[in-house]
Amino acid sequence: MCTAYELGKRQGQTFPGWMMDDAIETLLDLSGRIIVRPTHSAPVILPDGSLRMMSWGVRRPVPGKTKLLWRTVVNSREDKLAGRTWKEAFAQRRCLIPAAAFYEWVAGPGKSKIPLRFERPSEEWIWIAGIWETDKELGNVFSMITTEPTLEIGPIHDRMPAVLADDRLRPYLNGELHEFGPSPVPLRWEDTENFLKKKVPPPDQGELL
Repeated sequence: MCTAYELGKRQGQTFPGWMMDDAIETLLDLSGRIIVRPTHSAPVILPDGSLRMMSWGVRRPVPGKTKLLWRTVVNSREDKLAGRTWKEAFAQRRCLIPAAAFYEWVAGPGKSKIPLRFERPSEEWIWIAGIWETDKELGNVFSMITTEPTLEIGPIHDRMPAVLADDRLRPYLNGELHEFGPSPVPLRWEDTENFLKKKVPPPDQGELL
C-alpha cells in the first residue's frame, strides 16, 4: 500500500495539452523534494484540466466502544471500486494525482523497513488515477487507486498505484476507463533513506501554490 509519494521538478517535464495553464505553472514552479504523506495537502488534476489542492485520505467511520471513531483511507483498491465505499466517487469524481516518484517499503535488517523510490526512467511526471470527495470538516480530500503490480514489482509488493500511460489519462477522466491492471509505464527504483525515522512536516503551501 502506497503511503508516501514525492513532488518536485522533473527533468523531462511534459503535460497533456488539455491541462490549464495555471495548473501547469503550479507544477513547473515546484522545486526541491516534497514528501506527501497521509493528511497532507497536495495538487490533483480535475477532468476540466484545472488543479485543485486537496488533503490525501478520505475519512471513514469506525465504531468505537464509547464513541464513533474515524480512520483515514489513502488507497482505494481497484477490486473494491464497485462497492458502496467507492462506487459514487469512481463514477462521478475522478482525478489525476501527479507525482515525481512514489514509495513502497520492504523488510530490512531486523525489524527495519527500507523505502524503495519508484520513478519513470525519463524523469517525467507519474500520473496516478485517483478519486475525490468533499468532507464536511476537512474540505476536499482524495484517495489513490491501487491495482495489480507488474511482474517486476510483484516480488516487492502485491499492489501498486494505478499509474496511467499518457494515452489513458483522458479516457480515465472521461469515465471511459474502468479497469487498470499492471501499468505499461516503465518504472525504475532504488532504495533510499528512510525518511520516516524523522518527522516529515506537511508540505509548505507556499511551495505548492
